[in-house]
Amino acid sequence: MRHLLLFLFAFLPLMMGCDNMRPTPITSELLHLSVAELVGKIDSALSRLEYSNGKVGVNLGRVGMRMELRTLQSCLEQLDYFDGPRLGILDDKTVAAIERYLANRDSLL
Repeated sequence: MRHLLLFLFAFLPLMMGCDNMRPTPITSELLHLSVAELVGKIDSALSRLEYSNGKVGVNLGRVGMRMELRTLQSCLEQLDYFDGPRLGILDDKTVAAIERYLANRDSLL
């Protein structure tokens, strides 16, 4: 028991500093983009995902899919189409945001 406590106290400072290891948010890379650049990023993400009628037609792997969807959600959020948490999943909220974007895409350009 004593060894366990010593172990915990020895590594507690290391465990508390784990927040510094988080990656920077995706939005920080996309904040400076213009509307036309955001539209281009959204269109390329939808193309890479092969999005059609609320479904994704390609398998990019778990990590690739989540990263692509998080980037897409971030761009949609900056254009005020998406207001949910960027979880990187294709949920109903994301599909609704994509459909609203596609319906109004021409007015953005």
